[in-house]
Amino acid sequence: MSQRRIVLTGADGTVGSGVQTRLSASGWTVTTIGHRAGLADLLADFRSEDSLRSAMSAVGGALDGMVFAHGMLEPGPVDRVTPAAWRQMMAVNLDSIYTMIHYALPQLRPGASIVVVSSTAAFDHSPVGGPHYTAGKWALNGLVRHLAFDLGPRGIRINSVCPGTVEGPMARALLSEADYMESLKGIPLGRAAEASEIAEVVAFLLDAKSGYVTGANLPVSGGYR
Repeated sequence: MSQRRIVLTGADGTVGSGVQTRLSASGWTVTTIGHRAGLADLLADFRSEDSLRSAMSAVGGALDGMVFAHGMLEPGPVDRVTPAAWRQMMAVNLDSIYTMIHYALPQLRPGASIVVVSSTAAFDHSPVGGPHYTAGKWALNGLVRHLAFDLGPRGIRINSVCPGTVEGPMARALLSEADYMESLKGIPLGRAAEASEIAEVVAFLLDAKSGYVTGANLPVSGGYR
């Protein structure tokens, strides 16, 4: 995988940071896009089409892959999730990914691979996120399935990785320590994932060794769902 070029979003988060470490160690040239100054090579507002188009233009040059690890998580229930909150969630967790892929198409080489970090919420529902989070992840996995057909003839693959609980700040932000520990009992392996374990699967899906894998929504969840 040496000397290949990739765009990564969400490198300031738990999973994204793990992906950046893994790919950089394997020789990828990684350009990060994020929303917090000092934590990314390029800044973008994930709610803004113009901002995302500008970021992709600033990346420039041919790309061998993209990894989308950014996103937001908010609790429900439905009576507390306003339509404005719904729209913002969809803008960040769904629309931004479609927008960036759309504008990146001229830069993606044949043989390129796109990996989206989704969630096991896309197979059922999120026990901690609200309805807007769950709906966005279902839509995201559907987008992956559809784009596999659109991009396959171009020689471009796309897959999603669907973690359950990943050890880190986001996993603990919405639950007490007792509730967090209780949630782990529903995982057959009995623990949360490490970011490095998610990153290994992302790296596999980017590599030519997975060259016949596209349109897959792959749970990496310790057996949960």
